[in-house]
Amino acid sequence: MAHLRIEYSAGLEKKVDLSSVCKKLSDVMVKTKIFPVGGIRVRAFRADDFSIADNHNRNLFCDLVLRMGEGRAEEERIRAGEELISGAKEIFSELLESQYFALSLEVIEINSSFSWKTNSIHTRLNAEG
Repeated sequence: MAHLRIEYSAGLEKKVDLSSVCKKLSDVMVKTKIFPVGGIRVRAFRADDFSIADNHNRNLFCDLVLRMGEGRAEEERIRAGEELISGAKEIFSELLESQYFALSLEVIEINSSFSWKTNSIHTRLNAEG
């Protein structure tokens, strides 16, 4: 399980194609080979109401939260985070130079005692081999 939640400020969709951002970051997750493909999810959610720093009307943000199941070594969690932030920096490189953009990433390991899920996608992907 690896779910990447992208929360972004309204207005960011005028600067970047969020569907493309989801696809590119999903590709980064696949390339790490840390996560089973059937468990990867990338979803983007727009924040219509927000306040950033000095409230300048050009300020935008993109906050990434990667939630993953237990059992991966610390080095794998760090590598996943480093590869995702590197991919995100590449995607948002022009905005990062603008002085009006904030990019963040947090990696969270989910305690399996408090996580319930069911998924038929793994079965299909395994059958397709």
